[in-house]
Amino acid sequence: MLEIKSDRLFNATSSLIISIGLIISGILLIIFKGDLYYQLVQIFILAILFSSIKQFVNYFFGKKKDKKMNFTKCFLNLLFCLILSFFQDIPLSIIPLIFGGYLLVNGLVKLINYIILLKNKTNGRLFELFSSIFYLGISLPMVLSPIKNIDIIIFLLGCYFLLLGLNYLGDFITFLIPKKWKNKIKRRFRVSLPAFIEAIIPFTVLSEINYLIDKESYENPFVFTKEKESDKPDMEVFVHTSNRGFNRMGHVDLYYQGKVISYGNYDDSSIHFFDMIGDGVVFTTNRDKYIPFCIEHSAKTLFVFGLKLTDEQKRNIDKELDKLFSQLQEWKPPYVEALSKSKKVSKEYDDYASVLYQNTGAKFYKFNSGRFQKYFVLGANCCRLADLIIGKSGIDLLKMNGIITPGTYYEYLNREYQKKNSIVVSRNIYNEKAKDKKSAQKIIKGFSK
Repeated sequence: MLEIKSDRLFNATSSLIISIGLIISGILLIIFKGDLYYQLVQIFILAILFSSIKQFVNYFFGKKKDKKMNFTKCFLNLLFCLILSFFQDIPLSIIPLIFGGYLLVNGLVKLINYIILLKNKTNGRLFELFSSIFYLGISLPMVLSPIKNIDIIIFLLGCYFLLLGLNYLGDFITFLIPKKWKNKIKRRFRVSLPAFIEAIIPFTVLSEINYLIDKESYENPFVFTKEKESDKPDMEVFVHTSNRGFNRMGHVDLYYQGKVISYGNYDDSSIHFFDMIGDGVVFTTNRDKYIPFCIEHSAKTLFVFGLKLTDEQKRNIDKELDKLFSQLQEWKPPYVEALSKSKKVSKEYDDYASVLYQNTGAKFYKFNSGRFQKYFVLGANCCRLADLIIGKSGIDLLKMNGIITPGTYYEYLNREYQKKNSIVVSRNIYNEKAKDKKSAQKIIKGFSK
């Protein structure tokens, strides 16, 4: 009991300290803009210089096996200090380029979403068009002339830090709110980390877990379970990640009322534009068959967060699911199509949908209307559908515009799990490798605090 209280105190204190730091940084950036940036560069140069001195000392007095590494780090850090000292306009132009590039990507994503919605004759396309024009209008001057726009960039960055700090302050306050009050709070706007950072969060966590646990395989998949309450969760959110291709960016599924619900571009014949666009496909399947399939077939690690729902929240989710499934019609993967024509199928089908059906008996559906007819990895994706189902219930999870990634879900749900009064009541990790269950649980427990 004392350990739980200390964890909550640590997480609450961390949120408060981070919020104060971000709010102060944001205010200073808004007031001083580019002038403050030069001072920050000087501080950054001094920090690297002190690090170089430390590595130089370790070169002479440290372990022999680390001498070469310390010398290399010292040399590279000193070289970096010299470059920053003589060419301070280089980092000054990099920030507008990165920020402008990020806004440019968002603008292009909005433009692609608009084209998809226009093709599907779906509501909301004008908002996507205006958002695209807005993002592109701001980003192009930053990319084409970064130095001239440094004050604007620093000002916007300060505003972002300020909003993010207020968000962490809100998290600190929710640690203190009793559960009976928190359940009455409506879904709120959240300021998330930039999408290019949150996109890699599941893979980063996976890499750290794989580093901490032994890499020798054992017979049963590794499961680490931790629950805050004895009651079973009413809904689970699966956040996938893997070492392979686009799987590094993750995927999100829901488990509700005895079935897994997943959305993606599972029809290989419709996939185009570097596998980023395709027909939107929903499948439902058995949880106990699906998790081993994800681990064995796709070499994935699954982070599973359990949610405890009220009766009203369940009714709202049921209504949203009824509405969703009213837009669906059954679709047959190539293997199922061949099976319907002949009882014996001699040809092997290696597309994901066919393999999934053969291993789990999944049922597949396509949309006959709505914005999810076409899947787009940076638009109508798995996270958007999950957010649609969860969000309309009034649950305090996510509400964001722009790019929603599986990393966004992991980062938010993991933080909510650490709170005393959150509806996120369990966190499970499923993996295929570990030294042994007992030691792995101990390592992951320490990792996940």
